[in-house]
Amino acid sequence: MHFEILVEGQSDRTALEPLVAKILGPYNNPHTWRIIIHKGLGTLPGNPQARPDPRNPTLLHNLPAKLKAYGKSMGTDEAVVVVLDLDNKDCLSFKRDLKNLLNYCEKEPKTLFRIAIEELEAWFLGDRKAFLSAYPRAKATVLDGYEQDSICGTWEVIADAVYPGGAKSLEQKGRQYLLEEKRHWAKNIVPRMDIDDNCSHSFKIFRDGLRQLAVHSADE
Repeated sequence: MHFEILVEGQSDRTALEPLVAKILGPYNNPHTWRIIIHKGLGTLPGNPQARPDPRNPTLLHNLPAKLKAYGKSMGTDEAVVVVLDLDNKDCLSFKRDLKNLLNYCEKEPKTLFRIAIEELEAWFLGDRKAFLSAYPRAKATVLDGYEQDSICGTWEVIADAVYPGGAKSLEQKGRQYLLEEKRHWAKNIVPRMDIDDNCSHSFKIFRDGLRQLAVHSADE
């Protein structure tokens, strides 16, 4: 099966490239995938049938049009996987809004929506052994105070645990510096992760969803 994986930005792609290979196996053996980045999450358009604004490169703004296009072009052995951060939204209503977009497709593509709660970085914290292997000097008191998949400011927890001066110092350096640091975390932690020993529920849902699609494609 081929997977078109839509993500918010570069740090997500840095994390997902090794993660998808861990879940599905080596590229082209037998599955293939492409990870497509956007410039942030954005918001869903008020009219999902409207042509997207080319000046707006965010994921949600362009998602209705992309799903319609995939529906027209995809074969039975292809699927769309949309990976998003929940941030401070209500998970059930957000997922309902996402699934509702498929009603505007002339032909629905095979689609998997997966939401990281609160942020994709929560998946890193779900494997403490991998985290500490990458950052052995991480502050245990900070990690001990984290409640898995909670709405708490996830990247701030990681920054407070590993970054000199913590989240406040990192935030003061600006958004681009923060995004670069997130890519470093992904690059350092993800290769060490055990995908079958992770206590993040949202990661398990993502992992199992990919596996189920792959298994079903083999059965068809």
